[in-house]
Amino acid sequence: MDVLISNEDELVVPISNEEIAAVVEEVLRADGVTRACRVSVSIVDADEIRGLNAAWRDIDTPTDVLSFECDDIDDDMIPADEPVELGDVILCPAVIEQQAPQFDTTFEEEFRLMLVHGACHLLGFDHIDPEEARAMEARELEILQELARKRGDDPNRVTIGPTTSHQEDASFC
Repeated sequence: MDVLISNEDELVVPISNEEIAAVVEEVLRADGVTRACRVSVSIVDADEIRGLNAAWRDIDTPTDVLSFECDDIDDDMIPADEPVELGDVILCPAVIEQQAPQFDTTFEEEFRLMLVHGACHLLGFDHIDPEEARAMEARELEILQELARKRGDDPNRVTIGPTTSHQEDASFC
């Protein structure tokens, strides 16, 4: 498992690069992924994520996280001895920090959630309709609770915001 982390502007991030890698690895473990994979995690400012959001989703505003899938984990065309390029998770710490109080979470908690959320998208999870959104949220909560256990924190204190369904964005996902 390779987690390639890029933070070219050295933006403030509430968790270490080691924890970022561990979070992505836990998402894959929770989904039963055993094959070698590569995931890119980029930390960007509000202007950069706004540009990406506008270019790829026709939504001209900054957002917290974007995910871009590359290869499918089950693609038989990729030789077994080569890692699967799962894709890219792009996080904007400024947006994440700003929205954390709205969900009664800390910057650190919200950052972890957005990282888990983005990595789940790379595995095919989505939240276009309410049923998918509830399933994705349940997986996110399960992963965040396991990560809390591993840190020695109380997993029962882990909370995530209301279920988000983006039916209006279906054409862009």
